[in-house]
Amino acid sequence: MAEEKAKGGATATEEKGEGADKKAAKKPINKKIIIIAGILVADLGIMAGLAFFIVGKLKGKTVDPVAVAQHEQEEAEKSKKQQMTKIGMVLPKPLPFTVNIGGGTASHYLKCSLQLEWDGVEAEGGGGEGKGPALDATGEEIVKRMPKITDIIINILSSQSYEELLRPSGKQKIKEAIVTEINAILPDLPPDEHAKKDAHEGPAPTGKLRNAFFTEFIVQ
Repeated sequence: MAEEKAKGGATATEEKGEGADKKAAKKPINKKIIIIAGILVADLGIMAGLAFFIVGKLKGKTVDPVAVAQHEQEEAEKSKKQQMTKIGMVLPKPLPFTVNIGGGTASHYLKCSLQLEWDGVEAEGGGGEGKGPALDATGEEIVKRMPKITDIIINILSSQSYEELLRPSGKQKIKEAIVTEINAILPDLPPDEHAKKDAHEGPAPTGKLRNAFFTEFIVQ
């Protein structure tokens, strides 16, 4: 009996020891889980805060595409209105032309005077008595190339038919052709000439024509 009790006591002691060992083994695992969970929660908090910050910044920089399109349209209309109402630089005198034209059975001719217009800066000193304002860089380039410009205009005018010249659309087509072909032989304005133009006064000079208009137009 004494031996059995001793064995039973030993067994109980062993079971208690095993239970203690298991509890001791579990405690470090529980601490690790808590530490890992805490780290994960902290990371999630940092990521959430960072995401909130980024979203807030993006919202602050968000641009309404409708507002942008409306602003661009208003600026384009404003620029177009300035171009239509603004008077550019012109030659001291209109250029006179008389050319034969074809069409029909009878011979016809066109007598007209043409003025060239461009965006420019009035030169200092004036052009002298009765000569109007002094020409800027673009005007000087036009004068230098006047023989070639005259030839271009004569060729365009004489290539029109009598019937076409009587239509308003025919006159418009002539002016557009003249501006296009003359601009092809004019050099671009140097950058320093652009700097002379105040940005608030409208488009800067480009060294090119922007319009040609008739001051006289007779078809017979």
